[in-house]
Order: sequence, then structure tokens, then C-alpha cells
Amino acid sequence: MKETDALLHAATLPNLIVLAATLAVTTLLFSRPVEKSGWWAATAIPLASIIGSGFLVIAPILQMSTGTLAVGAMAFLVTLAYLIGSAIRFNIRYVEPKLAAGTLHPAPLALERISQWALAFAYIVSVTYYLTLFGDFLLRGAGMVDPTLSRSVTTAVILFIAFYGQHRGFNFLGRFEAVKLGIIAGLLAGLLFGNFEAWRNGEWALPPLHITPGWHEMQMVLGMLIVVQGFETSRYLGERFPPGLRIRTMRYAQWISGGIYLLYIALMLYYFRYPLPPQGQDTAIVTLSVHVATILPVMLVALALIAQFDAAVADAQGGSGLLHELSRRRISTGTGYLLIAAGGLVIVWSSNVFEVIVYASKAFALYYALQSAVAALTALRHSDIPRRSVKFLFFSLIASLAASVVLFGIPAGG
Repeated sequence: MKETDALLHAATLPNLIVLAATLAVTTLLFSRPVEKSGWWAATAIPLASIIGSGFLVIAPILQMSTGTLAVGAMAFLVTLAYLIGSAIRFNIRYVEPKLAAGTLHPAPLALERISQWALAFAYIVSVTYYLTLFGDFLLRGAGMVDPTLSRSVTTAVILFIAFYGQHRGFNFLGRFEAVKLGIIAGLLAGLLFGNFEAWRNGEWALPPLHITPGWHEMQMVLGMLIVVQGFETSRYLGERFPPGLRIRTMRYAQWISGGIYLLYIALMLYYFRYPLPPQGQDTAIVTLSVHVATILPVMLVALALIAQFDAAVADAQGGSGLLHELSRRRISTGTGYLLIAAGGLVIVWSSNVFEVIVYASKAFALYYALQSAVAALTALRHSDIPRRSVKFLFFSLIASLAASVVLFGIPAGG
């Protein structure tokens, strides 16, 4: 009887911790002071984008690619994203006013326009990325791993977004940031408790390192940049928030998301003592999470479906609007949805999930490289910018780093 009570207690306590943390953070983020806070609103949008869609896939994919060096690989991605973010923040401070006044030098102006087309293409790929994961997680929630069926689900959702968006728009959609961050807090609380219990019982140990790190593994890490993408949304919130607030809150979003990612990867390492499933490694976190708390698989599937669909719709809206503007209104927003869907369907049926992740990473890396080049040329060509030479060299280096993702990133396991 005592043994049964002990087992019941051991199974129940992690669930209570996960639920308590989820409810506490969700309630806090839904509270009136937080909802009414301008700085939180400006922080939440890029933060939700950064730690939304790729959060659940990054741990198993990094572990598969780099083993117990996954924390170092994650630190590299977070640092690279922050460096790229500094170029975006520079452009908010210096390029935006010059664009508005029509005084931006022709060289950075030309790159700025090219970067907008690169972003439109990145939106097409990112919608595909989100909905590919949506299909995989939906089937995982039903206990299935079937690439063809997953592609079929993804196709159906892409077509739904295209035709519903073309005819009616998505005004019914609300934001799910508070719920998403609440579930992530619950996951982290469960991982903390599980690691502590393993350490207290003398069971904590890292799985052996079976991977010799080299250039091939570095290429796979470069191909995962999409996971920490999303901070650039601050650049396009000018109608809602002033430049200073957007610059400051982009930093907040990257600090918070970076800390969450590093903590998550570090706490997951212990649980990689359990083998990854032979198929569907991108959704393996659902399988592994049952060892943290029995309630987590259901919560994580819900989180994944909310995050992927919400992010896909947001990028489809952004991409269709951007195509409308770039075409000087010749492409309607409705037609923009159809173009995004057409491009997405080609990618879905010609690629696997790991290739889609790399395509999305490269698409955004191209945009980041161009934005960094805009920052470098603006610093070089405008005399009103302090420490121009240093900034030119710094942003040129960042542009090179972003370009390296385009040139050298490969799929995990590739």
C-alpha cells in the first residue's frame, strides 16, 4: 500500500507542478496591468514569434545533430540572432527616419528594397515551415507518424488559409501568446523538478557523446537559424510603437527568449537518456515529455498546434500584404494568399521537414544579410552617424555571418 501511494505521489507531483506553473504564468500575462503595459505589448510580439514555432523541435534536432554539445550550439544560435538583431535595431534608429524623409543614400536604399522582396519569399517558406510542423504534431497527437499523411494535412491547411484569407480574412483569430508562454513555463518547471529529483536520487548523468563535432555538424547548426527568428517583427511595428520602445523591447525579447532556450536545452539533456523514436524526430519532444510529467504530451501537442497555426496565419497575412505593397497594388492581398499557398505546396511535396527548416533558415538569413548590408552602407554613406567606420565593419561582419547560413546550412542528418 505504501509503495502504491509513493508511486501515485511520484506521478502526481510533476503534473501538479506543471499545471501550477502554467496557470500562474498564464494568469499573470492575462492580468490587466500586464495587458495594458505598452512595453510588454511591444515585447510580446517578437518574443512570441521567437519562441513559438521552433521551440518544441529544436531540442531533439540539436541533440540528434550535436549530442551533449547542444547547449553550446544553442548558445551560438542565440548569439548569432542577437548580433543580427543589432543590425535591425540600427535600421530602426537610423534607416527608418531617412526612408521617411527620402534622404537615404541610393546604395542602401536599393538593398532595402531588395530585402523586402527577400522577406516576401521568406514569408512563403516560413508559412510552409509552420504548417509542416502543424501536420507532424497533429499526427503525433493521434499517435501516428506518416510523412505522406502529414503532407496531406499540411496541404489542406495551406489551402484553407489561402481561400479563407482570400475571401474573408482572419479577423476572428485572437492572440495566444499568454497560453503559449504559460505552457512553456509549465514545461520548464517540470524539467527543473525532474532534473532536481534525478540529482537528489543520485541518478543524474548526461548521455554519452557519440558525435565528434566538426564542420558538418556546424553546417547543421547553421541550418537551424529559423528557430530563433522572429525578432525582426519589431522593425514593422512602427505604426503602433515609437522607435525607442521597439529597440528596447526587441532586446528584452531576445534576452528572455535566449535565456528560455538555453535553460530548456540544458534541462532536456538528461532526458535524452531515453532513445529518440525511429521516425518523427522533429516531434520527439512529445514522446520524451511523458518522462517529465504524464500530462505534458497533451499540453505540448496543444501548444504546437496553437503556435504553428497562429504563426502561419500571421506570416500569410504579412506576406500577402507585403506582396500587395511591393507590386504597387497590382497584386491584391487575396491573390497574395494564393501565391503564398502555391509556393508552399511546391515546397511541402518536394521536401522533408528537415529540409523545410533549412529552406526557412536560408530565406530569413538572406533577408538578414541584406538588412545588415543596409546598416553597413548607411553607416558608411551618412556622416551624421557616430563611429561610422566601426559600425561599417561590424555590420559587414554580421552580413557575412548571415550569408554563411545561406551558403553552408544543411538539414539535420544531411
